[in-house]
Amino acid sequence: MSNSEQDMRAELEALRATLADREAELASFRDQRHALETTLEDLATHQEELRAQNEELRHAREINESLVVRYAALFDGAPIGYCTIAGRRAVTSANRRACELFQVNHGTEVEHKPIHLFIHPESHATLSRHLDKVMAGQAASDEIRVLGRDGHEVDCLVQSRPTSEDDGPDDDTIPTCLTTFIDISQRKQTERALTDSELKFRNIFTLAPFGMMTLSRDGRVMETNAAAQRMLGLSAHELRGTAYRDLLAPETTPTEAHRLAEGLPRPGWVDVVEREFRGRGDRHLLTRVTFAVMPTDDGQTVQGLAIIEDMTERREMEARFRHTAKLTLLGEMSASLAHEISQPLNIIRLKAEGALERLKRQGFDPDRAEQGFAAIEEQVVRLFEVISYMQGLSRRDTGAIQPFSATRAMRAARAMVSKQFRDDNVLLDMDDRLGETQALGRQHQLEQVLVNILRNAHDAVLSAEGHRVRQGEPPRVRLRACVESDGDHLRIVVENNGPRIPDDLKARIFDPFFTTKSGDHGTGLGLSISLGFVTEMGGTIDVRNAEAGVAFEVRLPRVAQERAPPETTAPHAETGPGPDASPVAGANADAGGRPHVLVVDDEEEAAREIAGFLEAVGYRVTVALNGQQALEIHLDDPAHAVITDLRMPERDGHWLIDRLRAGPRRVFILIITGQAARTSRELDGLRQRADALLRKPVSLRDILRHLRTSLDVPADRLMV
Repeated sequence: MSNSEQDMRAELEALRATLADREAELASFRDQRHALETTLEDLATHQEELRAQNEELRHAREINESLVVRYAALFDGAPIGYCTIAGRRAVTSANRRACELFQVNHGTEVEHKPIHLFIHPESHATLSRHLDKVMAGQAASDEIRVLGRDGHEVDCLVQSRPTSEDDGPDDDTIPTCLTTFIDISQRKQTERALTDSELKFRNIFTLAPFGMMTLSRDGRVMETNAAAQRMLGLSAHELRGTAYRDLLAPETTPTEAHRLAEGLPRPGWVDVVEREFRGRGDRHLLTRVTFAVMPTDDGQTVQGLAIIEDMTERREMEARFRHTAKLTLLGEMSASLAHEISQPLNIIRLKAEGALERLKRQGFDPDRAEQGFAAIEEQVVRLFEVISYMQGLSRRDTGAIQPFSATRAMRAARAMVSKQFRDDNVLLDMDDRLGETQALGRQHQLEQVLVNILRNAHDAVLSAEGHRVRQGEPPRVRLRACVESDGDHLRIVVENNGPRIPDDLKARIFDPFFTTKSGDHGTGLGLSISLGFVTEMGGTIDVRNAEAGVAFEVRLPRVAQERAPPETTAPHAETGPGPDASPVAGANADAGGRPHVLVVDDEEEAAREIAGFLEAVGYRVTVALNGQQALEIHLDDPAHAVITDLRMPERDGHWLIDRLRAGPRRVFILIITGQAARTSRELDGLRQRADALLRKPVSLRDILRHLRTSLDVPADRLMV
């Protein structure tokens, strides 16, 4: 091998070695480039992460700044005073509310000043103890009084908790605290008012003139005031723990205490009841109890409060007042009662005297005597009923509540006013659907209530306003009764077709001394007494405007019965004799020169007895039941003498006398009346209107005496 080849080979090897080195360097460069690219990618990732972190930091900074602003606003605008206080008892910051409490314009006027400058001297010691406790690392709460710059005092609740502040690079901290000032002036004022209220309530409870006691839920007395102790004659020690029911009359059921024990009434429930209390010895008290349910202090249960008002003297005065008012009512009814008494007496006297005269002339007639004695017995019963009613009206109402016949009470009341109604041509209808149903109460009280309402109805339909609203219809009063649909009560209604009651007067119509009657025609006591009677019997009385007129409704408890009367019972309607009743004819056939006597009286039995007696002694007698019938008879068959009553339906005696006096021929007029004259002038006026005046009960011989002296009749024509 030549040298050149060797050189070329050596150079080629050298080149190969260089190429290998270059390839190694190139591979190294490739690794470095890959590493660099990886590093660049990592840098880009880190850069993105840094950008995200910067964004988060910026957002966090904004939130922090917002929170700082919000905290500052909350701190400064809070309705509670905030202060930070350093260990030297100096204020480092204060919000606006604290400045208002301290009466300064800005926080700079408070900063770095001792907190005691703004506290009332009386509260300095309390504040010092408060701050000492807080600076020692404990939270504290106290009540102090803040003193403003202008001397304004505010009661505050001070609450503090410890904090700390950095004082330099050595991490030394200064103890501080955050203190809140809460204005409690209104609460303190309320507490003082509550204390005053409790004191007033305690004074009211203790010094009240009426008895008061509190009861536990099981109905036992807890506290009593002095008035309750005086009323019962027992001390507070004796009353404490006593069962409420043991203080009441044995027959009393204390429903209010039972409801309290059963937990039925809620707090605020109030009821008013009447109770009879028994105290020491034989002490009895009629009381009105206002029973209230109150919550206890813990609010978990209830207790009772009984306010006891002694009604013993008041009830006695009310009873006397009602009794006096009833006697006044009895006086007002004296004329009607006198008539109701004189009429039976008159019939009795006439029957007895007529029987004696017949015995003298004709001997004993058993049938006629039996009829006469039956009539006398009937009139005695009638008289007894009137006297019983007067006794019931005049006596005190102390009878027991018991079953009675409401129908009998209605009939008795109707009987007492029927004469007055007939005389004034007022129709009185009675519709009784009670059957054998009994009411619970007092019969004579219901009679008085109905008589009063019926008399008011009578006056209403005959008043000037009553004439106007009826527009020509006859005056009418209707008394009806039935069993209520609930089966526990019965209802009695008195309706009239008189004037209605204005709405503004209905609420006052049962008030004492209130009356719609003019002049001296009403005392205003009747309906008030009636309300008291019905209430005592456990019933109600109400007034309403009906379709035509006014209706009074009385509801009474009904005595339980096995079977109620059917509602379809035919109505039992009774009215006085109507104007169409036929006259009772006397001995008109035998007109042979005998004097004609006309007897006018709405009491048919009395008229028949007078007519029979006069016919027996030789007179020709005709009977009429009212003035209208009498005038018609007189025009057809003129009478020589007229014997007349005064008060009659369908033209009374006054009207008849006026017509007879205006006639062409003179007629002897004899008045027979049971009507009481209120004055001597009125009695003289009656005597001047007639030729003779006789008072009931009248004697047949007195009638005959007047006729014999006034009529020119031959003695042989009269059988005396």
